[in-house]
Amino acid sequence: MPTQTDNLSIRPRILFQVAKAAWEGRLFESREEICRLVHQEFQDKATRRHVANQIRIAMGLEPHNSDMVLNDNDELALMGMGSDPVVVADPDGCRACPPGARHCAEICPVSAISHDDFGVVQIDRQKCIGDGYCVDACSFGALAQKSQFVPLIELLRQKTHPVYASVAPAFAGQFGPDVTPGNLRTALLRLGFADMVETALYADLITIKEAFEFNHHVKEQTDFLITSCCCPVWIKLIETKFPDLLAHISPSVSPMVASGRVIKALEPDAKVVFIGPCVAKKTEAQLPDLQGAIDFVLTFQELATIFAAADIDPAGLEGEENAQASWGGRLYGRTGGVSAAVEATLKKLVPKRSETFRPLQVDGIPDCTQAMENIRQGRLDANFIEGMACKGGCVGGPGRLLPPDEGARQVNRYGDASHTLTPVENAHVYQILVRLGQSEGANLPELTGKSVMADLLARSLEK
Repeated sequence: MPTQTDNLSIRPRILFQVAKAAWEGRLFESREEICRLVHQEFQDKATRRHVANQIRIAMGLEPHNSDMVLNDNDELALMGMGSDPVVVADPDGCRACPPGARHCAEICPVSAISHDDFGVVQIDRQKCIGDGYCVDACSFGALAQKSQFVPLIELLRQKTHPVYASVAPAFAGQFGPDVTPGNLRTALLRLGFADMVETALYADLITIKEAFEFNHHVKEQTDFLITSCCCPVWIKLIETKFPDLLAHISPSVSPMVASGRVIKALEPDAKVVFIGPCVAKKTEAQLPDLQGAIDFVLTFQELATIFAAADIDPAGLEGEENAQASWGGRLYGRTGGVSAAVEATLKKLVPKRSETFRPLQVDGIPDCTQAMENIRQGRLDANFIEGMACKGGCVGGPGRLLPPDEGARQVNRYGDASHTLTPVENAHVYQILVRLGQSEGANLPELTGKSVMADLLARSLEK
């Protein structure tokens, strides 16, 4: 019988082997070979099925009940992001924890995890929000997030479309202390991306919009605006448990979605890949009202695996710098960053309103839930509410490579290295607006109401 350590150590080995085979263009020919390579030390049938399923999950497929990797109909499923749930359960990996040790169920913020009569993990797909917390909490590797790098690698190899990497602000320091944004950009170009863009640049656009949304929405002492549209788990929490507060959420897409929509408005043939620490972003990209903006989502862990498979070391490459975002946009990667960005921008755009700006920042599902309860009961003295589901903000996401505290320090350094404080001074913001016919380069539009850019940045959550 394999041990807990055996089960947990299988996954990174499989991810590497699958990524390497995909990068070399021999995945279909070598899939069963990978299976044999990894589980040759295991003889029991259950573990062999577990290994086969881990290979399927690494390939972006659902688990099944065979020790062979692919079914006849699976090949087509590998060619796109798909719409199936991102987090999946492999029953053969579950060792039926005793009731008091079922951490996967305890950590799920929406109670989507349960266990059958035999103690085997089950996922309620109607409830699951794809946050990925349960994956880290599982002691036996029975829960996993499906990867999307197989079709992405194929897209990069085919070179049929320009593919842009939209890299989350939390990337700072994730690939090593000596890896600059320029180093990472060079590494992504080596993989075949047309370019790397800072998602933080599109956070700059959202910051402008939310500054004006605050100005319009918050008039009285009891008025408030809920933000952090960059966190899909936070938004889903409000949708699920506090639907009466939806009208107070800033009607904005996340910076991730904004990056995809704007890039494709400027270059319709482009494909956009978001790279960040958040597993829930894979689910967000598939939501009906957001589909089409982002083609694939990778975590930092998955990108590191692809770099290893392609024998690319970002630290050893000459940096090709292309700084784009302001200090405020770059701070979106940690708790309090959105509030800081909006407040600094309000001081530039509507100085008198900045004097009435009373932010509250909360992170972690329990604190986010409590803040919403306090708002509902009228016990909160704040008018701008920022919530992040992960402790520390995005830097605490399950797909990170650094501890959250160190990630936050790196994000602060990354922000301080910017040449501009707010989007008001950011020439790249004006360039986008000019190219889309939204500005002549002299004034910032509000990005609210109806316009080409406002529509690209807008989302309605009211039921």
